[in-house]
Amino acid sequence: MISETDVMQIIVYAGNAKSLAMNAIKEAKDGKIASAKKTLEESKKNLKVAHQHHTDILQKFASNPDESANMFLTHAQDHMMAAITATDFAKELIDLHEELQQLRSLITENV
Repeated sequence: MISETDVMQIIVYAGNAKSLAMNAIKEAKDGKIASAKKTLEESKKNLKVAHQHHTDILQKFASNPDESANMFLTHAQDHMMAAITATDFAKELIDLHEELQQLRSLITENV
């Protein structure tokens, strides 16, 4: 049986992952690239835990076809998908800010 606690773990860890991804973007924007990358790695760790809880729930569904899904689980899956998207975009934005920093350094050196 799938408990609310099982589902809540997805929401908690996915929420942490999304928040950390957004913090990583802000750090990159502020020029703290190394810190942003570290924060993004922490985001990915939280996302991995959320994904494992999701996988555990899916296995329970597979072993018990009579198990019913509910809106709470759908809500948790939505949180996880938002966290995945935020983490993916954070990676791209950190890379972009890092390139901008490098270009600014080159311009400053050549002025």
